[in-house]
Amino acid sequence: MGFKCQLGCPARRRIDTPTSILVCYFGCPTILRTSWSNENLGRRFSKCQNYGNRRRRCCHFFYWFDQPMAPHAKVVLVGLLRKVRNFENEKRKE
Repeated sequence: MGFKCQLGCPARRRIDTPTSILVCYFGCPTILRTSWSNENLGRRFSKCQNYGNRRRRCCHFFYWFDQPMAPHAKVVLVGLLRKVRNFENEKRKE
C-alpha cells in the first residue's frame, strides 16, 4: 500500500515500490542537499520538500546521508574554505 502526498508537494503520485530516492513520512520524494554550515560542511542530507515550511503543513523528515566528519577533518576543511574565500575576495578587489 502506497502513501499519497498530503502536503501539496509537486509529486502527487502514489509511491508503491521502494526506489533509490528516499520518501518522506507522507510519501513525497525527498531532496538531496549539501550542508555548507561550519558544523556539517560538505555533509549531504535528504529532507522533505516541506521540511520547516511554515506556509504548508510541515513534514519533519530529515536524514543525514553522510556520516559525521572527524573533528580534525572539520577544522582543516573549514580553514581551507576560509582561505579560498579570502583569496576570492582579494581577487575581486583587484
